Amino acid sequence: MRGIRPRQQTLRPVQPSTFWRHFASCAPSQNINVQDYVRTLEKLTDSTGLEKVPDRRVAFGRMARQYSYLKMMKRGGRGHEANGIVTTPPGALAVRCWACPDASRNLPSGWDKVPESKAYLYKLMLAFDANFRLKNKLRAGERMDPALTDGLGYFVTIWTI
Repeated sequence: MRGIRPRQQTLRPVQPSTFWRHFASCAPSQNINVQDYVRTLEKLTDSTGLEKVPDRRVAFGRMARQYSYLKMMKRGGRGHEANGIVTTPPGALAVRCWACPDASRNLPSGWDKVPESKAYLYKLMLAFDANFRLKNKLRAGERMDPALTDGLGYFVTIWTI
C-alpha cells in the first residue's frame, strides 16, 4: 500500500486564514515574524522550488496587523465602547508603568513631606535611548500603509515629528 504523496493531500488551503491559529500560537513563544512563517510554509509546500507558489505574505501580514490591532484594543478596554474604537483618545492604549511613582497607586502617605535627602526615592526618572529615532519610521511607504494605532500607545504620532 502506498502512502499519501504531497500532491494527493486532502487539505489544500487556499486562504492565509487557514494557518492563522497556528501562527498566532507560535509567534509569541517562538519569536517568529510573518515573513519567516510564510517562507517556511512555502518551503513545506514545495521544497524544490520547481513550482510557483502563490505569494501570501502580504495578505497574511495584513491579517497579522489587524489581529494585533484588535487584540490591543480589547486589552485596552475599548471593545465595548458605545461610539466604537474610533473614539479612542491618544495615549489611551499605553500601558501604565507600575514601577513609576504615582500618588494614587504606589506612594506611601506623606511622601511629599520627606527630607530633601530622601526625595529622590519618589521622583519620576525618565530615560530615552539616544540611538532610537522615531523619524526613521517615517518612510515613503507610510502614506500608502498607514499605522493603525498612530499615537494611541506611544509618545508621539508619526506626523508630528
